[in-house]
Amino acid sequence: MSGFESVSSGQVDPHMSLAASRGGKYPNQFFDLSQQYMPPTIKELFKWCTFYYYNSPLIGAALKKVSRYPITDLIFEDQSEAARKIWERTLTKTLKLKERLMEVNLDRSVYGNSFVSLHMPFTRFLSCPQCKNTQIIKRWNWKFNGGSNHFTGQCQQCGYSGPLKAKDVPYKDIKSMRLVRWNPENIYIKHNDYTGRTTYSYSIPRKLRQAVLRGDRDIIEDLPLIVLEAIKLRKMIRFDNRNFKHLKAPTLAEQDQGWGKPLIIHVLKDLYYLYTLRRAQEAIALEHIVPFDLIYPMPNAQQDPFVHTDLGGWKTQISEAIQLHRSDPNYKAVIPIPIGMGRLGGDGKALLLSPEINYLTQTIVGGMGLPQEFLFGGLNWTGSSVSLRTLENDFIQNRSELLDLVHWIKDKIRIWMGLPDIEGIRFSDFRMADDIQKNQQLIGLNAQGKVSDQTMLTEIGMDFHQEIQKMIEEVFIRNYINDLQTKGMAKSQGESQLINYNYQQKIQDMMQRAQESANEKLQASQATGNPLETFGGGNPAEQDMSEPPGEGAQPSGGQEGGEWGQGQQGATAGGPQLPAPAGPEQGPSMEAEQGAAPAGVAPGGEAQTEAASGIESRIKRWATQLSQMEPTQARMTINELKAKMPEVGRAIEAEYNKVMGTMGMGAGGQGDANAAASSVEPNMNPLPEKAAPRRAGAV
Repeated sequence: MSGFESVSSGQVDPHMSLAASRGGKYPNQFFDLSQQYMPPTIKELFKWCTFYYYNSPLIGAALKKVSRYPITDLIFEDQSEAARKIWERTLTKTLKLKERLMEVNLDRSVYGNSFVSLHMPFTRFLSCPQCKNTQIIKRWNWKFNGGSNHFTGQCQQCGYSGPLKAKDVPYKDIKSMRLVRWNPENIYIKHNDYTGRTTYSYSIPRKLRQAVLRGDRDIIEDLPLIVLEAIKLRKMIRFDNRNFKHLKAPTLAEQDQGWGKPLIIHVLKDLYYLYTLRRAQEAIALEHIVPFDLIYPMPNAQQDPFVHTDLGGWKTQISEAIQLHRSDPNYKAVIPIPIGMGRLGGDGKALLLSPEINYLTQTIVGGMGLPQEFLFGGLNWTGSSVSLRTLENDFIQNRSELLDLVHWIKDKIRIWMGLPDIEGIRFSDFRMADDIQKNQQLIGLNAQGKVSDQTMLTEIGMDFHQEIQKMIEEVFIRNYINDLQTKGMAKSQGESQLINYNYQQKIQDMMQRAQESANEKLQASQATGNPLETFGGGNPAEQDMSEPPGEGAQPSGGQEGGEWGQGQQGATAGGPQLPAPAGPEQGPSMEAEQGAAPAGVAPGGEAQTEAASGIESRIKRWATQLSQMEPTQARMTINELKAKMPEVGRAIEAEYNKVMGTMGMGAGGQGDANAAASSVEPNMNPLPEKAAPRRAGAV
């Protein structure tokens, strides 16, 4: 691979010869030791990529974030709701395309290449060469011979036993489709530098080959016949470019143009140096972190312990003291000879290489083209940062490749399954952290009428036409709910009005019956010659002047009822009833009893005059009785009379006010006088035609 071959390609480098003669290992004065361990081929590079991805927490975390961050939800755009639902169910729920795209993008980030194809389901049939009995493979008791590449079995119809014919029949089932990712180590690319045409071949891996040769039934049933044939012939399989997709990272125009270069390629030497420091730090931790203590007897001026002391017994005594101290930390040992202690190690903290490792970590992250905050958190940069914008451009270019893959998968499924096409599929808009402020600005401009709703929704990441359709549907639903509520309220109001009307009719009937009963009593009183029979003496407040509430009568037939003087309304039921005008039946009888009426006087006029004078006297007597009561109680009694018998109550109130005025406001006070004055009706009688009589000798 270009850039990874050793430099010894012809003549011998004099610097290398000099370094070799001195025992050095550097191949060139511009190289370092890590140059000797650089992978020589692209396939060897893939092995190192796999190693660093699984063993380096730095590389693994960085590549995972880079692979998953730019992938967002898929948005399906079409006028037909049915078409959108079909493709959303097919790609999102059945194929789980978002998860598969993350895996594809992870291959591209780790290896720099991602190879994808779409597997169409098929059913394998085995047939007998004699009787042509054809059944699916699961109904045969078969075996596979890897050397001859033949299926063998016994026919249940004709009893034939031997090789069987195999045939793969594809069928249409979206649930059985699979998105297949191919290992780049098994892919071989042949690139034509002049035409740019690329062909792809697949070498069957050793693990799969061994599974087929040992007759693994589960593996063999799903493998196409062309794979079994390639295993037999020990050949590679060539892919059809129409059914094969290659996503690769950008690279230089060099020997391996057909391959994409991974992100790890720029930091391989730094990773080699980092792992060297990690090995050194591991050795320091093992050797110098935990101290090693030595205990020895110390000599003094009187005697030498090494000459006059049994060192074996001394060692035993020191060991016992150490054991007793471990079991009892408060144990105090008594030793007759001074003891010295020496310590080895324990200085590992000063020897650790943490600063150098941190520096290399930052260098590796920067060499892969990632901001420090993207990996370690705390990404607080604004959108004006050049590094963040560069990273965003890389993500956008990556998203365009993935979206092209989505359209390729959609077209394959549409042709195979015969599904309707859709206008467009896209990712929801990719947003960086500072786009929150931009969205707020768009919302504010839209509220001011300077940005359209379509522009605002599109920038936020929503589909304008779909939102309009949803708003229309919500309006219909809201109107339908309001219609149901309005009809329900109208029905309830109508039923309540009908109930009220029925009760009003019942009340009117009861009042009419009461009025008829009162009229009958009045006629009876007129017949007996005592028109004021219904009135009793005493306190008017103690009399039963009305019937129970709701049973009072109103004038029947829409008439005014009996007369009260001239032009007054009829009395209510239960109140003082005035004599009705003499009818045709009453006229003759009254003429017989009273004689002919005077000229100008209607029949029955004397009776009416007598009844009116009796009522006036009765009202005056009641007013006099009320004036003797307390003003508050008298006013309450008058109000009660006005509520039950309006005409009689007003007459009594007027007379009561006159009496109180004559008494000099002594009982009711100024307030009652004002109320009385305000309640007295205006006198509508004509002015007198003659002057009042005067006394003789008046001045």
